[in-house]
Amino acid sequence: MQKINIMVVDDHKHIRQLIHDILHKTRKYEVHSASSGEACLRKLHEQPVDLVLLDIQMKGMDGLETLKKIKAFSADLPVIIMTAHGTIDRAVNSMKIGSQDFITKPFESEKLLTAVENALRTGLLNSRNDGSPVRTKKPHFSNIIGQSPVMQDVFRAVEKVTDSDVTVLIQGESGTGKELIARAIHTQSKRRNKPFRPVNCTALPESLLESELFGHEKGAYTGATTRRVGKFELADGGTIFLDEIGDMSQPIQAKVLRVLQEREFERLGGNSLVKVNIRLISATNKDLWEEVQAGSFREDLYYRISVFPIRLPPLRERKDDIPLLCEYFTKKYSKRENKNIEKIEPEVIRTLSGYHWPGNVRELENTIERAVVITNTPVLKPEDLPSHILTIGDDDKAATDDSLPKWIEKLEIEVLRKTLLEYEGNISKAAKKLGIGRATIYRKAKKYRLPVTR
Repeated sequence: MQKINIMVVDDHKHIRQLIHDILHKTRKYEVHSASSGEACLRKLHEQPVDLVLLDIQMKGMDGLETLKKIKAFSADLPVIIMTAHGTIDRAVNSMKIGSQDFITKPFESEKLLTAVENALRTGLLNSRNDGSPVRTKKPHFSNIIGQSPVMQDVFRAVEKVTDSDVTVLIQGESGTGKELIARAIHTQSKRRNKPFRPVNCTALPESLLESELFGHEKGAYTGATTRRVGKFELADGGTIFLDEIGDMSQPIQAKVLRVLQEREFERLGGNSLVKVNIRLISATNKDLWEEVQAGSFREDLYYRISVFPIRLPPLRERKDDIPLLCEYFTKKYSKRENKNIEKIEPEVIRTLSGYHWPGNVRELENTIERAVVITNTPVLKPEDLPSHILTIGDDDKAATDDSLPKWIEKLEIEVLRKTLLEYEGNISKAAKKLGIGRATIYRKAKKYRLPVTR
């Protein structure tokens, strides 16, 4: 088996030796070392590697300066910053420059190995025809956590399209992370240095969406006092991401089809053609083929946008990833809230794994964020979870009460929760979707302690 090459950069010999010993024991890694930033850069030109472990505090060229030069040399090479507690602020700044992660000294072996494994998701080791190792681009998965087989299928699918301009259709329920996948494709493509322009097709009425996409000339309609450049034009050379394309009206569908076919369009109220070179990535939470059969989505556009479909599984199909996701979100929000949360009680993971997650990863993230905010201890406990998850999150407890009213109540909670998440707590939109009054939504949300905004 071809080993993975890792470069350890630290001006303390005993630290380099310690990391070498930890990584070497796995028998998966070939460990190289450098005692300075300058030496690291020289060796990178001689020996391609798949990951760099870089100390931030070194004599001569420090870690941040070395990081900048590494990224100039190989933008997609994952780098983990090693830092002492007194330099954590600098380590956080390193992530803005492009480091994958940072770990604080002294670190435990398991934490180091976990950080390395996570970072390596952003790199792929292949072989040239002559058998020598070479780095090839792989999507940046730092914010897409998943070791389950279904997520590994997603990662492999994404890898296949990063070097292509093929149109991609990402299908999945709300909250599964469709925009994260779209960004991963863009940031590892040949268009990565050009714009990525997302557009939510459900956020605007038809007239405003048309202007958002194609722009308008001054005087095109009442209130158009200046020329507006649309997202297609702004995305020239890069990628445009049309989120929830299944909610787009047919007249706009026709205009999008023309852009894909002719690579040109006219601004609203204009007569001159605007030519663009864009890649289109779309996403939907609907079954678009059913929409085609129902006559609400153009068949010709469907075939244009779905050359390469990628299905994102709902969280209930990848529950093996819940512990990883919980750890990731706990660390994320602990840093934001300046809390030192060291552990998640097993009962919390068991409860969360028993919940059905109608809002998917977005709902899980919101749940962990809330738990981190309200806890007063360094351990997340079941009492830090929302009551509706404690009520229906335990499948064993649910099985003990088979009464019809109880099951109807549980179903009602899940439907309300999913709808409110879809519309970001907007009571009016949720009421319209469910066909019930705003007062009813408000009353039930209060009863079940569901979040609403207005």
